[in-house]
Amino acid sequence: MLTGGYHGKWIDAATVNEAIVSRNSLDAVGGALGAGAIMPITQETCPLGESLRVAQWLADESAGQCGPCYLGLPAAARGMEDILNGGGPAALEALKQVAKAVKRRGACSHPDGSAMFLESTIKAFTDDLAAHVLGNGCGRPVEGVLPLFEGGQLPAGITSGAEAEESGPSRQKIYVDWTLCRGHGLCADILPEVFELGADGFPTVAQAQVPRYAEAKALRAVRRCPALALRLEEEAPRDKTPSRNLPVLSQGRGRRALGR
Repeated sequence: MLTGGYHGKWIDAATVNEAIVSRNSLDAVGGALGAGAIMPITQETCPLGESLRVAQWLADESAGQCGPCYLGLPAAARGMEDILNGGGPAALEALKQVAKAVKRRGACSHPDGSAMFLESTIKAFTDDLAAHVLGNGCGRPVEGVLPLFEGGQLPAGITSGAEAEESGPSRQKIYVDWTLCRGHGLCADILPEVFELGADGFPTVAQAQVPRYAEAKALRAVRRCPALALRLEEEAPRDKTPSRNLPVLSQGRGRRALGR
């Protein structure tokens, strides 16, 4: 079971039965509360393959602003892939070295959390790791049971409650927090429909409506901003049903009330 989300740690089934969902309890058994996400996987899927999918996603979610993220996380994902492809003990050692090298060297905590996830994978699935490193693999397929948000889309099996429409008025607004913005410019690269950089390298707007067709890109821009200076807010749908609680004036009384 993965505790704490994708910056969290794996714990085995026996340990799960002894833990409760609290920071202290999970820390005591080698887990992590983290984002508060608890995600189980079954014995029908390859845990290393599942972890590889997450490692590749974590590398792709990097803002690309420092070496540990831009170079280290893709290298770590390739190391995990090498293990699954029969790279043997050398591939395992390379993955350990990369995970160790990216910690506490990034501009944010993304490489730290990603490295913790990878190191936990190596520690938790020793039998599966031995089957891949020393043998011909565990023989199980990768079912893809861990949900991943890719391209701003909801994971398979999770519905938003309404089908997104490509056309029509937008329901989302994107905001720039000027106290956090550092002028990295990724917002304009990812979402040029909304953001344009001024001569000083900073966005020229503080808030803007997001076109319906660009909502996925807006979500990606928010998640990849290195300074966490962007946020999305969705406007509540307006209730078009007329209120029945307001007094209704007759036509004559209404005219008299207006002085007509």
